[in-house]
Amino acid sequence: MKKLLMTLAVAAPIALGFGLGGASSAEAKTSVNIYMGVPYYGYQVGPDYRYRRGYGWYRPGRYPYRMSCSRARDLVRDRGYRNVKARDCSGQTYSFRATRNGRGFIVYVNSRTGAVWRG
Repeated sequence: MKKLLMTLAVAAPIALGFGLGGASSAEAKTSVNIYMGVPYYGYQVGPDYRYRRGYGWYRPGRYPYRMSCSRARDLVRDRGYRNVKARDCSGQTYSFRATRNGRGFIVYVNSRTGAVWRG
């Protein structure tokens, strides 16, 4: 048991990078930039990537910022609402007036994710 503890006392600092002879560990450097949820790269990943000054390389059209108001209205209709009329189609959350089973509701749609909920 004593030999095991002695071995661990010597091996643990070495394993953790605290070398005994003044050896130093190498430093790893990583750089990742994310702007508005769109990943930018420091190099051209493929032929369809475009360069944006100050940001880097990105793939256009892959990360839509917002869906159209008509697409959001279709999502509300797909959830069973009728007589869907847009109240506000600006910003990140769109709002609609709609009816279901004869009752009126305000329905919200996240313009980026397509999530639908009732207010």
